[in-house]
Amino acid sequence: MSIRSSVLVVLALFSGGPAWSAGAPPTVAPFKFAWPVPSRVGITERVVSERETVTLKYDAVLTARKAGSGFELHFEHLQQVEPDARKGTPDSKSLVATFTKPTLVLSSTGALTELDGLDLALGRAVTVLEPTPEARESLRSRWDTPLFQTLLRDRAEDTWNAWVRTWSGVELAPGQERTQTVRIRHPNGPLEQRFTLRNRGAVAGTPGVVRLEWETALDGAPYRQVIARSRELRCNTALVRNPSDPCAAEVLESASSVTTVELLTEPDTLRPLSVRTERTEAFTVKGQPPVLQREARSFDFEWPRKAKRTTSR
Repeated sequence: MSIRSSVLVVLALFSGGPAWSAGAPPTVAPFKFAWPVPSRVGITERVVSERETVTLKYDAVLTARKAGSGFELHFEHLQQVEPDARKGTPDSKSLVATFTKPTLVLSSTGALTELDGLDLALGRAVTVLEPTPEARESLRSRWDTPLFQTLLRDRAEDTWNAWVRTWSGVELAPGQERTQTVRIRHPNGPLEQRFTLRNRGAVAGTPGVVRLEWETALDGAPYRQVIARSRELRCNTALVRNPSDPCAAEVLESASSVTTVELLTEPDTLRPLSVRTERTEAFTVKGQPPVLQREARSFDFEWPRKAKRTTSR
């Protein structure tokens, strides 16, 4: 089982059924994916990390699928509001991944089943990022690879989980918290990942909206061993190019990865108002200062006041 697929297992454990701990509150109505269909929402996305600092805007448009059940979430009117302001050369891989917004194919309950239009989405991204046709073609050809497409799928899944999927079908009363640990089979060794969901309850001054939190954590000796093995494989490749590369003498003493998500949303539709995510990677190599890497990503949603009909409940 991969780290990413383990999220789906945890969601299944969190969805429905009796509360886990003794003395838990009575069963409450589960959160439901019920966006209006069709609907359009304006989104402002902001990314701050060592690799990119950028703001972009776009519309998300939900429609019913023409063939079969479920829905499609399209992204339109992509524009860069604030370009990368860091000194030096921006990380083009990270920027292109952020600006590439393929269509999400969703089930009736809000599960992401597949992506559509990856090539078209990549074309739109490089058009926004590069002013000249020659530069666009160079950028597109550089990242039009199967490995980059996998990155795009992972990014889309992470984003939709933060917006909706994590909470669809979950029963969690205000003030309640649940934690589950899942064993993961990773190519570089076994892992245990902790998942915690919290319902902070109603948001003051915003009727009909609740604050939900989601946290995942990987740490301890098993995670350190997995990261050490990954670094060792990269080092072996580096040593082929440069036999004196200092990576051969590195000893990894600790490693951890924590992701937190804060969601303000409507509990009966899971229409988000805002999403804040932060991913923190920390590791220490013997004899060197600790390394801390953070990526913060925010999404602010502007919904129209009137909606037509909703998704099937």
